[in-house]
Amino acid sequence: MKAILIFLLSASLLLAAEPTREGGVSVHFLPDRVAKISGERGGFTVKDPPATYAEPKDLLAHFQRLPASVHENGIWIVTTHPSSYSETEQAKLKSLAALCAEKKIPVFTCRGSELPKGWKRLE
Repeated sequence: MKAILIFLLSASLLLAAEPTREGGVSVHFLPDRVAKISGERGGFTVKDPPATYAEPKDLLAHFQRLPASVHENGIWIVTTHPSSYSETEQAKLKSLAALCAEKKIPVFTCRGSELPKGWKRLE
């Protein structure tokens, strides 16, 4: 009985520590060439408050102004087909991953076509 209780307590602590998209920042990474179709600019788009960040450092600055509970849950980025992104845009995503790794911020990506179960943690 004691072993079962310890197991259940350990399992609940592990589950509680897992980042969730609902608790983090949801971002859409819109390619420039797709955004230009509707007269907008591409980049890392957040909903609340509405903003688009062209550079990873700017998105990270926005993220760091948010509460600690959001920091624990990280950044969740929805992408489109990889061929839609230029080499420069692909480098921006890698740069964001590196900046976040330095600061121990969890980052997850998922292609829109693979939602909701296609999330992968960037390392």
